[in-house]
Amino acid sequence: MKKAAYVWDWYLKSVDERDIAVLDIINIAFGKVRDSVLDFDKPSVPAEIARIHAAKPEMKILLSIGGWGAGGFSVMCRTAEGIAKFAASCTDAVEKYGLDGIDLDWEYPTIDSAGIDADPSDRQNFTLLLQALRSALDTAYPDTHKMLTIAAGAGQYYIDGVEIPEITKVLDYISLMTYDMRGAWSPAGHHTALYGSPSADETVRLFHQAGVPVEKLMIGAAFYSRKWTNIPEGGTHGLGQRCDNPEDRESGMFGPGFAKLAEDYIDKNGYTAFFDEACGASYLYNETERTFISYDDEKSVAAKAEYAEKNGLYGVMYWEHSCDPTRRLMNALA
Repeated sequence: MKKAAYVWDWYLKSVDERDIAVLDIINIAFGKVRDSVLDFDKPSVPAEIARIHAAKPEMKILLSIGGWGAGGFSVMCRTAEGIAKFAASCTDAVEKYGLDGIDLDWEYPTIDSAGIDADPSDRQNFTLLLQALRSALDTAYPDTHKMLTIAAGAGQYYIDGVEIPEITKVLDYISLMTYDMRGAWSPAGHHTALYGSPSADETVRLFHQAGVPVEKLMIGAAFYSRKWTNIPEGGTHGLGQRCDNPEDRESGMFGPGFAKLAEDYIDKNGYTAFFDEACGASYLYNETERTFISYDDEKSVAAKAEYAEKNGLYGVMYWEHSCDPTRRLMNALA
């Protein structure tokens, strides 16, 4: 089972021997698409990649391109010229930075919910884009396999927006973003549950039924939290309850990273920790402040690793490394 971390480019310098010993894959976040080419200019990154490779030559380091609210994909891949320009810029980056591959994080083909450009043609064009990237990497590196992966939204909406059987052929694996599955749009609940609905297990089943072999699927763990405010206790410690203040626009948005939760929230300052055995998910509730927090802890992360091993998945990835400098979650994953 592979263990992968998404790491902000500015935090790469903090990846040390403890992380290198545990991790198999590092995804550097994020390159962007500008005028149909890859935009990523980080002078400090090549030295950091060389340092990590020197310590662990088998470590795979990929550049992740995109992220929430990052557009440019749809327009770029509407023409063969745009795709060719982008693929060439990606192979140039692999050479320049000493990368082991490219990870595309287009959120999401055919969907403009992040305020980015989108078009129904994205469904077919995404396939053409990935095929061109695979061909460009193979041509530039005929003797060395460079990886090509994507991060995918955790739900049927993503499957409907892409050609799963076709893209799977050219990908090494798909990282399922099995977090943010609940948020401001929903009652207080588990945003990164292993079981239930929505959950990692449900997402794995959806993608497998759509045509992805389980050995090409990686589930995600959240090293950050989501926080709902103005949540009544409701006899459930807030679980499943709705924000009862129509003026509250922050309820269900992002909460603290795990290190901050461990320091100030977990069974501290009026917060009580609970574990939902049926969903394999951890949560906090503060009855006085009427606040509910959904998060991954050591127990839920270990459960995801056990699930991945038992079911023959490619592995477990997490967002994001800087959220837990204590490394408690990474070690639990290991």
